[in-house]
Amino acid sequence: MNDYSIWTFCYGRGRLPRDFVAGSPVASNQGTEEIPFLYSLVKDVSGTRVIAVDAGFKDGRSMTGAAFDSVEQPHDVLAKVGVRPEQVETLVLTHLHFDHAGNFDAYPNARIYLQRREYDGWKTVLANMDGRPGSKQSWQLSSLDVALFERLDQAIAAGRVIFLDGNLEIAPGIVCHLAADTHTFGSQWVEVRTPNGPYVLAGDCVYSYANIERLWPPGYLQGNAWNYVALMEALTVLVEGRLERIMPGHDMRVFQRCRSWVAGLNPVAEVYLAAGEVAYG
Repeated sequence: MNDYSIWTFCYGRGRLPRDFVAGSPVASNQGTEEIPFLYSLVKDVSGTRVIAVDAGFKDGRSMTGAAFDSVEQPHDVLAKVGVRPEQVETLVLTHLHFDHAGNFDAYPNARIYLQRREYDGWKTVLANMDGRPGSKQSWQLSSLDVALFERLDQAIAAGRVIFLDGNLEIAPGIVCHLAADTHTFGSQWVEVRTPNGPYVLAGDCVYSYANIERLWPPGYLQGNAWNYVALMEALTVLVEGRLERIMPGHDMRVFQRCRSWVAGLNPVAEVYLAAGEVAYG
């Protein structure tokens, strides 16, 4: 079996109402909490296969213009485990929200894997705006960087984007799984199979451990809540109830459940180390 090391990085932080993530009404009227922005890196020991899962945002601001805290760019973040963005040969975008896809061009040599259903869904949304102002006060665009699509379409024209139509093993033991109509139109999550068992890089298919522990969808969702809950049930079965093997999209507890350290402005989680891999931190 192929063996891969996995790290999850915090690259920025914000504060949101607790029910935005943990769900309404179960977490309503409980104030705000710190929310990390996360992405992950998967690497074999030789460094010949380096895969990033999500790319973060480009300018450190939300779609309403609010600035986030402790923002770090990929060249600083990946350096914490001895990797440069230029070394990333594959970039998986779990979905096209600004905080997951907005900085994809920071990885100049990467092939980009994206579900066709996700791209087509958002292109339809934009077409249906029918010339109306792209207000960030609209629910449709509340997490979408419209300017992303011009850059993404250029990458498509250059042959850098590989569209997936469902599940696909993109490297030995690394599988993209379509999660249609869950968080978004065509969200996907990544399974990394290791000698120690499977790990899940969930993107926002799991916002936080609060969701999967209670099987309660987040308060902010642009898909179908029933599908979201069914997916979390399936992921729990896959990891045999060991939820620490799942890396959600926005939960600081990642850094409590994994060995972690702080470098620069933010923590790094050592999710799993392949045999022979260097331990950082």
